[in-house]
Amino acid sequence: MKSSFIYYFRYALFLLGIQAIFRISFLIIYRDNAHGIELSDQLLAMVYGLKLDISLAGYCLLIPTLLLFLSSIIKKLSVQRILDIYTFIILLLLIPLFFTNLVVYKYWNFPIDRSIFDYLNTPAEMFASLNFIGLIIILGIIILVFYLSYFIFYRRWISKPFMAGQKAGWIEPVLFFLLMPLLIIPIRGGLQTSPINTGSVYFHQEAYVNHIAVNPVWNLIYTLIEGKKLSQSVSYMSDSEASQIIKELHDNNDDPFPVLNKESPNIIIILLESFSVPIIDELSKDKEATPEFNALLPEGIYFNKMYASGTMTDRALGSILGGYPGIPGTCVIYYEQKTQKIPNLNKKLKADGYNSAFLYGGDIDFAHIRSFLLTSGFEKIISDYDFAPSIPRSNWGVPDHILFERLLEETDSASSPFFNILLTLSSHTPFDVPMETEFPGNDLTMKYLNSIYYTDKALGKFISVAKTKDWWDETLVILLADHCCRVGNLTEHEEMRFRIPMLWLGGALAVRDTVINNFGSQTDLPYTLLSQLNLPHKDFKFSNNLLSENPNSFAYYTFHDGIGFINDSAYVVFNLTTDSYIIEQDKNSGKDRKKGLAYLQYLLADFNKL
Repeated sequence: MKSSFIYYFRYALFLLGIQAIFRISFLIIYRDNAHGIELSDQLLAMVYGLKLDISLAGYCLLIPTLLLFLSSIIKKLSVQRILDIYTFIILLLLIPLFFTNLVVYKYWNFPIDRSIFDYLNTPAEMFASLNFIGLIIILGIIILVFYLSYFIFYRRWISKPFMAGQKAGWIEPVLFFLLMPLLIIPIRGGLQTSPINTGSVYFHQEAYVNHIAVNPVWNLIYTLIEGKKLSQSVSYMSDSEASQIIKELHDNNDDPFPVLNKESPNIIIILLESFSVPIIDELSKDKEATPEFNALLPEGIYFNKMYASGTMTDRALGSILGGYPGIPGTCVIYYEQKTQKIPNLNKKLKADGYNSAFLYGGDIDFAHIRSFLLTSGFEKIISDYDFAPSIPRSNWGVPDHILFERLLEETDSASSPFFNILLTLSSHTPFDVPMETEFPGNDLTMKYLNSIYYTDKALGKFISVAKTKDWWDETLVILLADHCCRVGNLTEHEEMRFRIPMLWLGGALAVRDTVINNFGSQTDLPYTLLSQLNLPHKDFKFSNNLLSENPNSFAYYTFHDGIGFINDSAYVVFNLTTDSYIIEQDKNSGKDRKKGLAYLQYLLADFNKL
């Protein structure tokens, strides 16, 4: 009996030790994220994180506890070999998952969860931000850590002393029999009424500190088990009250300010990867990161208070084409059966005789983009496979200047009216661009600014050439970012991280050198554009007209586990994990505070009905 319990005790410590090592590694790797955060708070996060570590260890101990119980009552049953194989499988799962979190947190800014499976169909794109040598090094480290953990540490320190054939007394089966149901206590995090959840380890205002405490593997399991419940149904007020608030927010004036001189102009939308108004202004200092974009401002209509719907490109596409807001933790374009039921900008234009094309220099299958574009009715989809293999590529695909050249070719041969969308990629991490450095330095911020400068330069060249084309005078060009990039001191939730540029240009514009100060987001583009074209647009129920008088103008955005809402009198950010406000500013006696929650409640109810 003695060796069985020594084995069991060491096994539990072994599981906790592995998790502690990876949490310490996380602290070391992302120490730059802790700027201004006390060391004591970071260490306290490790203490809070023990709740989830112990819970995960409890799950892992279920089968060993059962096997040891059976071994104690069946005298000839040897379970050592079975336990060794089980441990091999457990480590084969845990170690790569912990390493995945260490890698992708740099780009996602939240611990891995069930959304990681949305990208498994395109693993090359998932790891595109890593160079080949870096990927090989990481794989080598994973193999080394696995070897040390299993063959050196586990086999020598835990498994070898275990004498499976030792004669057991009556106490051993009784104790292991009692341990099996008692494991429910560490698994559920104690004897409290509600079981442990991710929010149980949140304790700090800074998201990064809370992410130190979150066990990524536990979080992945939790979101898989509770996936249908997480952020998919909330109730902060009666449905009728939420509906009334939404109705007031979308009380559009159908007499918009006309800005076009053509009835059915050609339309080009250029989605600029990671372009961010505040980050560029703050970090570029004395040198402009977007001189070409800035020079175009007097030539068009600039929307000064635009916000991204979410933090990823897939959220942007769902908003820009479907007028559908971002949803914390997931995206409408992942569900083909749902996207078929929402309105679509391209379908509206197609019904009016528009021809359409979508251009992207990367893998179009990434994050369900191809299926969404096909559902949207795009006639031509151009991606990395449509470019010659001899063209040099970055990790993500064909560089932007090559993509812009292809857009010129496609536009020259397109039949009017046409609707073309181009999605850039060079300003995506790791910011690998074919250009000499303009912003000195090798840190993330300087690389980001260099990539923005490169894409901006390619954009400027495209516009210059486009102005010489016959189709320019008949064309509306819309420049719009897909989302921002989290560099500098911005947190994952603050509104400045979601502030993006939108500029309307082209010969089809009747108005120039104009600034629109209505609050808005990407979801407002379909209604705004279609109303200018006098095409049906009322079914875009989450969309507002940015070119009409609207005293209720607002912007709603989502991040991984929360939402933000901003208008002239309020700015609130709500965390769904902790069920509390992170930021709460309301100059309207608290009346505007609940609008963001009403929006989320109404949106999720609508999403579930799709």
